[in-house]
Parts: sequence; C-alpha cells; structure tokens
Amino acid sequence: MTINDKIKKEVVKLLAKHEIKIKADELAVPPSQEMGDLALPCFNLAKKYNKTAPEAAQYIVDNIKPHGLIINIKNIGPYVNFLFDFNKIAELVIKEINRKKNNYGKIHLGKGQKIMIEYSQPNTHKEFHIGHLRNVCLGISLINIYKNCGYKVIAANYIGDSGAHVAKTLWYYKNFLTKTDFPAEPKERGEFLGQIYARASAKVEEKLDYKNEVQDVLQKLENNDPYYTKLWQQTKKWSMDQFKQIYQELGAKFNVYFYESVEEKEGKKMLPQLLKQEFIRESEGAIIADLQKYDLGILVLVREDGTSLYGIKDIPLGIKKFKKYKLAKSIYIVDNRQSQYLQQIFKILELIGHKNEMVHVPYEFVKLKSGIMASRTGNVVTYNEVKQVALQKVMAETKQRHADWSAKKIEETSLAIVMAALKFGMLKSNNNKIITFDIEESLDINGFTGPYLQYSYARINSIFKKLKTPFVATKIDYQALATDIEKQLIKDLIHYPDVLQEALQINDPSVIIQYVYKLAQDLNTFYHELPVLKADKDIKLARLTLLKAVKQVLHNSMAILGIPIISEM
Repeated sequence: MTINDKIKKEVVKLLAKHEIKIKADELAVPPSQEMGDLALPCFNLAKKYNKTAPEAAQYIVDNIKPHGLIINIKNIGPYVNFLFDFNKIAELVIKEINRKKNNYGKIHLGKGQKIMIEYSQPNTHKEFHIGHLRNVCLGISLINIYKNCGYKVIAANYIGDSGAHVAKTLWYYKNFLTKTDFPAEPKERGEFLGQIYARASAKVEEKLDYKNEVQDVLQKLENNDPYYTKLWQQTKKWSMDQFKQIYQELGAKFNVYFYESVEEKEGKKMLPQLLKQEFIRESEGAIIADLQKYDLGILVLVREDGTSLYGIKDIPLGIKKFKKYKLAKSIYIVDNRQSQYLQQIFKILELIGHKNEMVHVPYEFVKLKSGIMASRTGNVVTYNEVKQVALQKVMAETKQRHADWSAKKIEETSLAIVMAALKFGMLKSNNNKIITFDIEESLDINGFTGPYLQYSYARINSIFKKLKTPFVATKIDYQALATDIEKQLIKDLIHYPDVLQEALQINDPSVIIQYVYKLAQDLNTFYHELPVLKADKDIKLARLTLLKAVKQVLHNSMAILGIPIISEM
C-alpha cells in the first residue's frame, strides 16, 4: 500500500464511521493547493441521499469533524475538500523511504506471476544503429518496472539471423569482396557487415539476375548448403559478438535467446498440422493464413519457392514461450509498423488453440534531422558512431573540470554520462511519438536530459560530503520543513509509487522520466533558495533528512530507467 493509498484510506474510514460509504478511487487531487489535498465529488452521494451535490457536500462538512491525519474539511460547491497534517505526512513518507531504501516504490501487483518481455530483436548482418537503441532502452526499463511491481520477468531476445537480408549480405560477400576488404580487428567486422548489406541492397537493384541469385542463396541457406551454412555461421558470430558488447555497455541482460533460423525449422515441421486449419491454405503456390473475416487481411507464411517468411517462424515461437516457460503473459516490444502483423500472429495462435495473453508494446521510430534511418539505404548513424563522438566530447570536458582525476575515472564517468544522455533521449517521449535524435541536446547538463539527473544527484552528494561526520538522522522536527518548496518535494516523494504503477499500466517509462525530471527541478529550486549546512540546527537536520530521502528516490527512479548514477561530476 502506497502513502497515497494510506491517506485515502484515512478519508474512507472517517466517512464510514458516519455511515457514508465511498471508494478510495473516488478521491482526487484538487486543481489547486489552496482547495486542499484531496477532494470528494458528491454527485454519487447526492443521488443516494436524494440531495443536490452541494447539499451533500455541506452535509458532510457540517457533520464530520477532522480526525487523525485530517486537520480540516471544507466544501466548495459539490466538492468536499480534505486538508491533511503536512508534518505527519512528511514524517510518514520520509521514514518509509529511509526504511525501505532501494525498495521504496516497490509494489506487489504481479504477485510473482511469470512473464516474458521480448526486446531488442536485431538482425544479424545489419548495423546496430541509433534507432535500435529505443527498443533496448524500453526493454531495460520495462523489465525493471515489472520486477518492481512484483512480477517474475524472463528477458528474451529474438535474433533475426535468417531471411532475405542474410542472403543479400552473403551473396555480396561471395561475389564482390575479398578477405582483404574486411577490417583486421574482429570487433569491427559486425558493423562492417551492415555496410555490406547496404551495398548489397543497392547492387541487387541493378539487374534482375542479381535478384534471382540472392533468391538462390536464400534457398541454399534454408536447405543447409555446406558453403553458405559455414559462411553464415562465421558472419553471424561477428554480428553477435558486436551485439553482446553493446548490450554490456547498455546494461541490457537476457535470460534467453531465440533465433529465427531455429524457429524457421520448427515452423516447417508444423506446416502439415497448420494446413489442417481451414484458414491456412495454399494459394498460387504459396501458403497463406486468410484472416480477412477478422479484418486482418492475408498473411503469407511461405513463398511460392518454399522459402520462409516471418509468420512461419513466429507461430512456433509463440507456442514455445508459453509451453516451455509457463508464462502468465508474453510481451513483445516491437515498433508500431509491425502492429498489424503481430495482431495477425496473435489471432493465428488463438485460432489454433493457444489463447494466452500476448501484449504488443508498440513504439515510434527514431529519425535523424536528415530523415528516417534505413539500413538498406545506408542512411544510418550507428550506435558506436554516436557513442564515440559523444564520449570524446564529454571526456574532454570532464578532464578540463577534474584535472586531478585519473584517466580511468575520467573515462568511466564520461561513459556513464554518455549512457545517461542516450537512454534519457530514447525514453523521454511517449512511446507513440517519433524521436528526432540530437546528441548535443541529449548531453546538455542544464536541459531535459539524463546528465541533468546525474548532476542533481551529485549535487546532493556534494552537500553531504561537506559534513565533518557521516550524517545520521536523530530526532527530527518535521515542522521545520515549512517552506513551499520543501512541501513540494514531500509531495513529489509521496507520488513516486503511483508513477511506477502508471508506467506499468500503460507500458511506458516516459511517465517516470517526467516525474524524476520534475523531482530534480524541485531539488535544484530548493538548493538555490534555501541554506542547508548554514541553517539553524533543527532546520539543518530536517533539510538533510529531506535531501537524503530525495537522493534515495532519485536513485530508485534512475535505476529503473537504467540511467547510470554518478557520485560526482
């Protein structure tokens, strides 16, 4: 139960003593602080007691005396407004934060249910560009959100290691490259494969024969041709090594990897059984799922030449997830251009008897100022390119500010700042908004950015660092927290568990971004307006106690978002 739940419960209990029954979710925050802390609209009560809403509100005010946390009750028209004892609430929330520490905000909505979150899903033989980053950052944060809400989460990655893009790359590799064309450093070869894919996509448009040759390579791959199988295994490893290095830097972890090449074989084994379904049939040599009666169109599963499309792979994978891992729910983080396709897959699985809960979390794409990115055209900015440019800039600035730091500390701190900039930049917008990525904006320490959060956290540390002895909260006079900005910080702290629940309900971490940014803004207002170490003793202790709680909630919020925390900047 959150602090807000406890506060609402106080109102519900007080009214119940006077035989006025309401539900906690009927209570809302008034539009302005002057009205009170919680408001009860009396329209439902008016009907029940055969009164007008203003009469019902007046009746409550006339007959119920404040009690416990509630220190005042007043009515404005059809609303009853409740004012709470701020000092008691401040003590309640700060003590809870100090007691729970990293667990503050955690709730047990999931009750240990097992779910799978599938995210990232890059294609081997393509570049890992900045657009892929949005999916990874969403996955990291949603996994943390679900874990904090009491779910047991299995993190999954579905690697696109088969299909036309692989065939194109291997065709170009065989026909237009020599070994000397490849980078000498193995760690650079994964990214180079993406460049080959872009070249292959352009080259194949020159002649119809080239398209036929690529199709022939695809058939050979699916038929386990020894030459192409060996080449595929070798080049796939280059891609996977690159992906895993990127995941390590980003803090993306996976409990299980799935591969299209494996699911393709499983799908073909299932074909005879699938063809017994009325809606799955042959059509002009191809195999299709006819979903028109469900307004979902037609999905081609296998081409005329027998090569596989995505659907024939996703059907067995969808079944495997629930059968092998005993899931309550399977979540797919996939961009919104695949919404129709996933609806088709979910419907097919339902029609063949697998009525499990499957959820698509869609998101918009990332574009550059020059336009939308696409691997096949080469119009991409890779993750590594952005990271390196940003890292060089931040390292130079960090070295200038901290000439006494070791080279290792400068590099580690700079990388943490870059990761904060990238992750915040990918999460700050609603899932349904396109991101136009700008690394300069994302690194601005005074902007709506990850480094701003890090700086705010480090600012609190700098205050505690000036203390002669480690701070230990003794008897605190919470009445000393009397200014408007202190009260606002308390309200921010109370609201955190509710924000976490909201992010869970809509599968969107941007609400946490908005929350923690406001918390950091309020903290910095506090910092500029009020003295801490030079304040009178009782006020100093109260403010240090408040700052300690703010620091903890900043920490918890940033941890959920996957944003690195730095003690000094």
